[in-house]
Amino acid sequence: MAKEFKEKKVYKKSNQDDDSYDSKYNDMDDAMDDGKGRGRKFSGGKSKKSCRFMSGEEDTNNITYKNPKFLSTYLTEHGKIVSRRVTGNCAMVQRKLALEIKRARNLALLGFVSVGPNSN
Repeated sequence: MAKEFKEKKVYKKSNQDDDSYDSKYNDMDDAMDDGKGRGRKFSGGKSKKSCRFMSGEEDTNNITYKNPKFLSTYLTEHGKIVSRRVTGNCAMVQRKLALEIKRARNLALLGFVSVGPNSN
């Protein structure tokens, strides 16, 4: 078998004046930039939800342990408190909701667990 002749590849050192490399990748960064100083956009993110209580859709007076039907909307089917990320509540309202849900649980107005063999 004959060995094939391979040419030596000559790589020249790029000059600082040659900015074809930089311009190629700067154009890509500009395409991914959203104008807010971040380099890339998040691919599947939705916009942040606004707090229903602060926007005026709901009244913060409804957040009380005496209203278990309203509080149960912020519980999962397993009895866990739904997170801020899912509900879109602000931190102050989420803390108040969690406190009132825990009070309602201790007074047996809400269940600690709502799914099980004995739940109706």
